Amino acid sequence: MTAYDVAVVGAGPAGSATALALARRGVKVALLEREALPRYKTCGGAVVYRAASLAGLDLSPVTERACHRAALYLHDLGRHFVVRRPQPLIAMTMRDRLDLLLVEAAVQAGARLLVPCRVRQVAAHGRRVRLGTDQGPLWVDFVVAADGALGDVPRLAGWHDDRLAIPALEYEVPVDDPTLQRFAEEPRFDVGTVPHGYAWVFPKAAHLSVGVLSTRRGQGARDLHDQLARYLALLGIRSSREVKRHGYVIPVRRRSGPLVRGRVLLAGDAAGLADPLTAEGISYAIRSGQLGGEAVAGEIGDAARVRTAYHAGLRRDILPDLRSARALATLLYERPTIRRWLFTSWGQGLSEAIADVLFGAQRYRDVWALALHSLRHRPLAPAR
Repeated sequence: MTAYDVAVVGAGPAGSATALALARRGVKVALLEREALPRYKTCGGAVVYRAASLAGLDLSPVTERACHRAALYLHDLGRHFVVRRPQPLIAMTMRDRLDLLLVEAAVQAGARLLVPCRVRQVAAHGRRVRLGTDQGPLWVDFVVAADGALGDVPRLAGWHDDRLAIPALEYEVPVDDPTLQRFAEEPRFDVGTVPHGYAWVFPKAAHLSVGVLSTRRGQGARDLHDQLARYLALLGIRSSREVKRHGYVIPVRRRSGPLVRGRVLLAGDAAGLADPLTAEGISYAIRSGQLGGEAVAGEIGDAARVRTAYHAGLRRDILPDLRSARALATLLYERPTIRRWLFTSWGQGLSEAIADVLFGAQRYRDVWALALHSLRHRPLAPAR
């Protein structure tokens, strides 16, 4: 088998971003994916402008709808807020096509794609790592685990999984043309319909992606199906053909301790870096992959320096925002009285601020500061 410096496991946004960063720096990198590409990936498929900007690629070939506005509905308040941006705030895609586009960019930069290639063993041997794979043993200087929420590599490398992985359920609902047009221009997020979470409708080219998620780990699958059925009825959405149903989990709290152990680095969902407020994972997957690739390329001969460089990048670009997003998620999903206070008086401003984060124009720490300011000037009595 060809010799490589680095093996990146997982060909999602985190893995492709890592492989691209490494290949551009002249590192011999293999990108391993357990399934043949393109492969179906359960995901809402809403790529926010922040993620598209981080990717630095033209996503228009895989964009089914470019949405310049979005709506947030507060059902227990009886109000909704619409935000608009001059560039598409959210690009609607299907993940099989998006992931293939990102992989092709990494391959064009020099990465070697190995598919289907599942990793079944990770063993450290001094300054080298041996991967046991379906295509035979692979010896490398470093491994980046970007194999998602349910990947094997972190476990094989000895990590304990203490991420908070929350449940989500998505239906791909084919609908008639009038229903599709009703939701075509404005993806919506509904708070107050799902306990401790939210529901959504994302318009695709020929169907609606409709889903629910809960920030409570113990939310049962049957409960989510019941809540999604009620949500569809609430919005008057009826399928015109067979509905495709997919359940998945989203890691919204990072693994504790270092995200580099020996010569293995974790990125994206494997590290637990999804957005705790929106559960959007592509932005931080791409950015953590870029940071990981830069750290490994710069310090590949010294694992301790890789860890130092990667953690410094995470502390600068990602972790402070995740802490602020987690605090905002607590207010939005766990404190309904405070939520009503905030959105009664400051709803449009908070919605605009969150949209600015998804647009890449603000950070969550700025939104958290606005929320704290709003609470200090809240109405004397809760909204009813």
